[in-house]
This record gives sequence, C-alpha cells and structure tokens, in this order.
Amino acid sequence: MRPAFVLVLLSLHAVNHLRADETGPIELTLHPRAIESPALKYRLLPAETEIRPGNAAPILLRLPWEQTPWMTKVYPTLHEWQSRPLDAPEWESFAGVLPQNFYNEMKRAAYRRDAEWEYPILETSTPYLILLPDVQGLRGFLGYGLSAKIRNHLRQGELEKAREGILVGLANGRHLAQTPFFVNQLVAVAIHQAMLARTAELIAQPESPNLYWALSALPNSMVEIDRAASLEGQIFALTFPAVTDLDRPRDEAEWTRMAEQLLALLRELGEIPPREQPKQGGSFIEQFLQKIKPADKSHLTRFITETRAELPQMLNISQERVAAMSDDEVTVRWYMHKRLARDQLASVVMTLPPAEAWPQLKRLQQENALLEARTGAKQSDYLYPLSMYLSAWSLNRNVAVLRAIEAVRHHLALHGELPSSLEAITDVPVPLDPLTNKPFEWRLDRKTATIKAPELPAEVVEPDSALARSHALEYRLRTN
Repeated sequence: MRPAFVLVLLSLHAVNHLRADETGPIELTLHPRAIESPALKYRLLPAETEIRPGNAAPILLRLPWEQTPWMTKVYPTLHEWQSRPLDAPEWESFAGVLPQNFYNEMKRAAYRRDAEWEYPILETSTPYLILLPDVQGLRGFLGYGLSAKIRNHLRQGELEKAREGILVGLANGRHLAQTPFFVNQLVAVAIHQAMLARTAELIAQPESPNLYWALSALPNSMVEIDRAASLEGQIFALTFPAVTDLDRPRDEAEWTRMAEQLLALLRELGEIPPREQPKQGGSFIEQFLQKIKPADKSHLTRFITETRAELPQMLNISQERVAAMSDDEVTVRWYMHKRLARDQLASVVMTLPPAEAWPQLKRLQQENALLEARTGAKQSDYLYPLSMYLSAWSLNRNVAVLRAIEAVRHHLALHGELPSSLEAITDVPVPLDPLTNKPFEWRLDRKTATIKAPELPAEVVEPDSALARSHALEYRLRTN
C-alpha cells in the first residue's frame, strides 16, 4: 500500500464500512415541523455572498500546532465521542475536548473560497509516494473532533450551534477534496458522512428546524471524484514513464531491469507483498508469480503461454515479433498495457451517472479479476473502482434520504400523520435514490415507518456482501 496512505485507509474503515458493522436500521424520532420561509433560512454550506477570498489550507494545517499538549493527550481519544449516547455521563466532562480556538480556525477556513494544498504532484517522479500526514490529521479534527462538538451542542439543546458546526464540517470537507488523490476524496467522504450523521441527529431533536431546502441546495457532488479519477488514470504512467515508451529498442538485460523496477514499484505500493528472502536468479515473472503458487511451475508456464498468445492482438504486432521477446519483455508489455487500460477506463467510468456506470463497473471488476488471477497483484479494497464509486455516490444517497425524511416531517406538520406512502407527499418533491434511480422503499406501521434505499444491482454488487452492507441505508422513524 502507498506508505502515505496506510494510516489514512485504516481510519476510513470505520466510516466507509460503518453500516456493515451495525445491525438494523438507524433509529430516529420525528417531530412535526413544516418547512419555513424563506427557503434558505437555514443553510448547510456558506452562501456565495459569505465566502471570502483566501486559502483555507494553511489555516487548517496550523491546527496541530495550536495545542501541542492537547495533540498528545486528547487527540487520540476523539473517536470515542463519535458514537457515545447523548445521555451518557461522560458528556459532563466534555468541556475542552475540542478547544474553542480550534473551532474558530475551522470556521474561518470554512468561509474561504480556495484550498491550495501544494502537493508536488508534477514535481516528483514518484507521485504515488507523496506523503499525506495532513489528511490523517484533518480526518481526526473535522471528523471526530468537530463531530463530538456538534453532538455536545445537541445534548445541550443548542441546535443553531450544532447546525453551524455541520456547515463548518461540510465546507471544510469540500476544501479537503480540492486535491486530486482518491485517498483525499475518501477522507472528504468520511467527513461528509459524519456531518450527515450529525444532521440526522439534529433532525431528531424536538425543536429542530426543517432542513429540506438546505439539504436540497447542497451541490450534486460534495467531492471531486472526477478530478481525482483524471489524475489516477495517469499516475501509474507518471510514476513509471517507460509505460509510454515501450517501443524504444532495448536489449534483454534492459527489459529485465525494467521488470525488476516494476516489481519494486508494486511492492512499494503494497499490491504485492515484500519478499523476505530475495531469490537469486530466475526471471522477473517467476518472482512476480511466487505469491500465487511458489512451487507451481505449471502456473508460470500457463501465464507465459497465455500472455504470448494475447500480445499480438492486444498490441497489433506479429506473432513472430512476440516469439522473439524474452519472458520479461512479454510480461512487462502485457502488464503495462492492461494496467494503463484499466486505470484509464476507471478514470472515465468515475464520471458517469449510475445508470451508465453499472455495466462499466462490472467490466472493471472483470479486468481487476484478470490482473489478480494472472499476477497476484491486488489493489487496496478501498481504491477499487467500484468501492470508490459507491463511496462517492453514497453521499448523494444519504442527502436524498434525509431530504425525504424532512419531506415526511413537513407532511406530518401539515396533515397530523405519517404519509401512507412517499407518493402521498405532494407539497414538496420526494427524491429518488441516486444510486438506482428508484423510489426509496417505505413501510408504515401505525406511528412507526421505515424508509430504506433500494438494493444495488446484484450483477455488480453481490447481495449481502460486505460491500453491499456497507452501502445499505435504512431508517426507522418513530413519532410520539
């Protein structure tokens, strides 16, 4: 795995797969509240007229230096407040968990127009290995720390302060997404998901305003997955420039050196494990395949045979030319072509709406399965195209279901009862599920209703798999 990303991806497990570890739906108590006028009396992002010129990045990056002792003692415990019940006695000692000056700086950054992080993407020969310690730190501040502060305001009935905290978190999550790395997008998604979870808790408070239009006004995309996809589609070629120069004449020794460099890169990225005792001699492909079946020579023979057979059509070259290539040259050419084709297909699929993306995501899964079966090299599960796509679009799903719940609260205020169906709500539009373009499922049992997102396409996401469970969404709504 990319060294800079190890801690970041570990921290994402709790957010991207939160639903996989829960049993049953999210419980909310609904109190009737009609939508107020003007429509944007309450906001979840700064208004255009409130945004000031300036760069949010240095404001956020100074946070760890504001309270060095706090970073040592309190920062590691921030996650403990994420799921603590609001009536737990520990909240009585909350004061000081997130220093006020931290929040003041977060708020100041939230109202800045730009976020220039100045990562040396085009100034290094190894962009895969750019360090990202700031991403992990901000995940703690904006995810756990700010989330805990918002929950403390909810506990004390300070609903306007809680709403402002959610705004600060969403705005800074968007700032974090300004750098085109997939990992940055995932951390931004994690922060946004935490803020949407706090929004659901806010909605459940007796005096909460109706946030239907505030949720409706959020951008269609809270992250910049398209920018990240554009970079990630080319980052392998940036890190290994020979991928675009394979037709330059090379002797067998040079192909072997190139194969060894490729092997070292894949180990550095964590796509194949490090070797405890490097093997002396043998071709690159023998080392590359050792992870699969170290003693299985038939696998090696089959791989080389299949790769040589595919290369003429794949590269539009003659069989005679392929026959003259060494095993290392064949392997490098085959892998480079497959890797670049997969990465670039993923980069364009990430920009498609779900209805168009599902068939291509299925195709990408097949491409990944082929690369894994042939080589043993495996991407991090979090960086798989399907997982990345679902993480980004699940934000839209969560916003849509909260809009639907606020439409229900509005209906409850006007008609004195829960609607028999979502179609019965006629005062405001009830959104469809963005991932499937189908209505949310609605079941009513007296004073309790359940709203649930439709199942994802079974041909792409295996039903009841960890991935399916992690992106399922269901709320149980109760009225007094």
